[in-house]
This record gives sequence, C-alpha cells and structure tokens, in this order.
Amino acid sequence: MSPLFPDPRQVATRRQRIGAWLETLLILLVFLLAGFWIDPGDPFFLRTGFPWLILVPLLPALRYGFSHGFLSALTLVALLALAWQEGVYSGPHFPAEMAVGMLIIAMLSGEFADSYNRRINQQRVINDYQRLRLDEFTRNYHLLKVSHDRLEHRLAASGHSLRGALLELRKHLSPDSGGDLASQAQRIMSLFTAFGWVQVAALYAVRRQRMVIRPLAMVGQIGAVDPFDPMVRRALVEGRMATLNQERLDDEEAARHELLAVVPLVDVTGRTWGILCIREMPFIALQEENLLLLAVLGGHIGDILATVQHQHGEETDPQSLTFMTDLRRALADHRQYGLPALLVAIAFPPAHPEVDQMQQLFLGQSRGLDRIWKPDDDPHLLFLLMPLTNPEELDPYRQRMDRALMERFGQNMNTLDIRLVSHVLQRQDEPETLLEKLRETVAITERTDTDLRRIDA
Repeated sequence: MSPLFPDPRQVATRRQRIGAWLETLLILLVFLLAGFWIDPGDPFFLRTGFPWLILVPLLPALRYGFSHGFLSALTLVALLALAWQEGVYSGPHFPAEMAVGMLIIAMLSGEFADSYNRRINQQRVINDYQRLRLDEFTRNYHLLKVSHDRLEHRLAASGHSLRGALLELRKHLSPDSGGDLASQAQRIMSLFTAFGWVQVAALYAVRRQRMVIRPLAMVGQIGAVDPFDPMVRRALVEGRMATLNQERLDDEEAARHELLAVVPLVDVTGRTWGILCIREMPFIALQEENLLLLAVLGGHIGDILATVQHQHGEETDPQSLTFMTDLRRALADHRQYGLPALLVAIAFPPAHPEVDQMQQLFLGQSRGLDRIWKPDDDPHLLFLLMPLTNPEELDPYRQRMDRALMERFGQNMNTLDIRLVSHVLQRQDEPETLLEKLRETVAITERTDTDLRRIDA
C-alpha cells in the first residue's frame, strides 16, 4: 500500500506495540517511585518477608510475552546493581540469587505467555477463515435458494397438468390407432418425455411378469438396466410406480443407485405390459405432482394397450368396452391416488319426438376427458363419466347444457324433462353395481315425477 495511505491494520499493530512498551516502562517507574516513597532506604523491598521485586517483570511478561518480561527484569537487575554500587542499597553483598531468580521467572512466564498467545492467534486465524467460509457459504446458499425458487416458479408456470397430459395421451395414443407396445413405444416415450420431464430413460416390454432385456425405446444414454434391480422388481410385483425414496438406502448406496423411478404400464386388471426405467430427471421434477402424473399416465397407457388387444381378440362393443375400462380406471385412480370423478346418468323422455337429436347434442358437448356411453338395452339413457371432476363442477355442466338446449330446441332440461342423476365415485364402488344403482335411481325419479304429475292433474 502507498505510504500516503498506510494499511490500517499495520497502523493499529504498531500502536499496540508502542503502547505495550510504554506500559512496561510505566510499571517499572511506578514500582521504583513507590519504593522510594515507602522506604527510601530499601526502595527494592529486599528486606521484606516477600520478594515484591519479582512482580515488576512478571506482570509485563504475562501480559506481553518473553521480550517485555526479560527486558524489564534485565533493566531492574541493572538498576539494582547501580543502586548497590552507588550505596542506595546498603546490603552486605549484591543479591545475585534474587537477580537470577527474577530473570528466570521473567523468562518462564514470558515463554508461557508467548505460547498462549500463539495458540490464541492460531485459533483466531482459524476462526476468521471459518467465518469467511461461512459467509461465503451463506451467500451461495441464498443465491442457490433464490435460483431454486425461480426455477420452481418457472417450472410451475410451464408445467403440464394431469388433465392436459391425459388429453394429449388420448389424442396421440388411443385404441382406435391400434398397434401393440412395440409399435407404439417411441410415441409412448415421447409422451413421458414431454409431460414427465424425463431426460434419460428406457421403455421395456414385460412378459410373464419379467422384463425383456432389450429396450423398445430410449431417450438419452441410459445403458443397460439390471432386470433384478430392487426397484424393477418392486414395480413388477406391486404393479405400482417405484421411486428411489421408497428404498431404504443410506447416502452412499443412494449415490450408487442407477434408477430414479420405474413406472409400470399396468391396466386395471393388474397386467403389466411394460415398464419405464428412468435414470435422469431434473431435480425439481422429483416432486409429488409430477410423480403422480407419471404413475397415472402409465396406468392409462396400460388400459389403452389392453383395450387394443381385446378389440382385436373378442367380439365386444368398442364403446361399451372403452367406457367400462375408463370407469374402472377412474375407480382405481381414486383408490390409489385420491383423484375425484363423477358418474352421471342422463335420462331422456322416451316419448319425445326429438329424443335422438337431444342425445346427439349431449354426445357432442362432452369434454375432452369425459366418456359418454349409450347402452343398447336402455336407449333413452346415457351414462357420462367425468374424470378429475369434483361435485361442484356438475352445475357449470348443467348450465352449459341448458344453454345448448335453448339454442337448439328453445327449452332447457327441466322443460324437456331431462333428468341428471350424479354419483361421486367412492372407494368401495364396483362398476356393474354402480351402473345398476344409477338405473334404479333414475327409475325411482321417473315414477316420482309421474306420480306428482297425476296429483297436479
């Protein structure tokens, strides 16, 4: 640093040194003045019972170290020799033992003080270094936290909802498109990559509850996956998604673990068609909502694969098969993940001349995820399945259909005698029993309305 602008730390150190020497000199002068004032014949207190002379070098030695104590003792010995030579101290002989003992005590106490100060300075340097590292860590932590919050908000703003993912699934992968898992593997992988933030993963077929070693589709460099991996076995045995936090591993084992999650493509009957082994995902994507999306998406893909096989292998009504599969899937999602769903029975007046047009209007006004089915044995009844729908969302649907009926027929559902009977899916519900229950409720409602009309007439 320039001489015009000295280092403040060097200036403070220099002032401390000057102050230490001045304090050492002051102790010596105070002792001598006190000695001459108390007993001019014995200013060094050599005739007293206690050798008070040793306090003069002992105090600066303990306070400032070896050099201050030794020089103070040496100065005192020199003054003592001068006083004995000039006759100020009239002893029989020079107190050599006192002088030597005073020098030894000053050196020992000074060395102890220097050793103690060196330890203190060493601990101070370590403490300053640790404080510096702590401040640096604190700044980096806050920067990382702010960056993490921004990334989380950005991901939340650009993330995909479960409803949107299922809509894209039905758009790009449906039973009508046909094809088995091998032919649809790349399309399935693209869906998981786009909606589940999957970066490195591979899709494998499953035969007889065993993973086929050769992958059907990959994204990134995943390498070979062990078919006996604990997460793979868990997903195959339980038929549910297995994640790394479900395995009871310590930090070292978790660091060596290769897979983050395994998503089974399992249908509502429990058959596993394939598994998706995920090795890399963004850290922010390892949250409950995204993992739920992956699990639900795997189940719906398994249902589509099962429906395709049933359509090719059996003589079954496609609409009835698709509706019942979706109803079972809605019940399974509610039992496993608590996802809400509504089942609505829509009863039309059988004697109305335009009942077919009204039914076509309802068929055309269903939402993207809704499934609507017209049973062959009851032509004036429609069943509407509304996945991911809470009970309070039924009123907006009723209002929307009232507006559509007013535009088309000039009347609403009440005047056209169209009745809606809804049921919120419960864990204990069974598909066939639930449909029969709604049929009975509709029949009871019709009889009640008929009786009320007779009473009014």
